[in-house]
Amino acid sequence: MKNKLDIDTIEQITMLLQIALAIFLIAFGVASLFERDLFIISQILIGILMFVIGFNNHRIYKRKYMTPIYIGLGIVIICSALFV
Repeated sequence: MKNKLDIDTIEQITMLLQIALAIFLIAFGVASLFERDLFIISQILIGILMFVIGFNNHRIYKRKYMTPIYIGLGIVIICSALFV
């Protein structure tokens, strides 16, 4: 019986990146309440976080059906931040 996840160095880095992006997102989300211009940075951080979550979802957790949804949401969020 295998209860433990086998995680290599790249997957550890992406998990750390996901945590760091979530912390930055919270910080910029709170800061964007006071300064409206920081909301675009928050949107871009959400888009990048969606890409990282999609990668981790595919490689670590082996949930392949949600990966295209996360990638699609990341593309939509980044495009809406840059082009609207």
